[in-house]
Amino acid sequence: MDWTFWMGNAITAAIAIAGWIITAISGRHSAEEQSERFETEMEAQRRHLEELSNQVAVLENQAKSLEEQTNMQRAEFTKAPFSDAEWVRGSLRRVRVEGARRVHVESVKAETGGVFRLCTPIPDSFEPGETIEYLTNGPLRVEFAWRWDDEPDMPLRTIRNVSYKP
Repeated sequence: MDWTFWMGNAITAAIAIAGWIITAISGRHSAEEQSERFETEMEAQRRHLEELSNQVAVLENQAKSLEEQTNMQRAEFTKAPFSDAEWVRGSLRRVRVEGARRVHVESVKAETGGVFRLCTPIPDSFEPGETIEYLTNGPLRVEFAWRWDDEPDMPLRTIRNVSYKP
């Protein structure tokens, strides 16, 4: 065998070994780069997730606040629309329509055992701030049958107005 054969094999082996080493080193660097890119991307995703979580918390607080406001407005919008009866003069009493909605009053009646006379024409619809006046000889229970003016199919509600301011 001649020396050129051995020299060719040695050079081929050296080139192969050098290629393996270069491939291993570049693979390690590539893996490290990929690992660094993955960690950077994961950190960016964590920050993004944290920002989204903060936004969700803010939106939940806003939703709670809006729900509380809605409940307060709904309670104001649906509560019975009559004030306590107030003394005007002599036997004359007045009940004021309160709230933000028109009210249709179908009837006003007093309990038996006292003098009662309605001074305001009923049935009628009343704007907020308008009054219903009646004459009575004492603190009688007065019952109002009413519904919201903008809900004609609503069943009549009744409220007994007992107290009055002398």
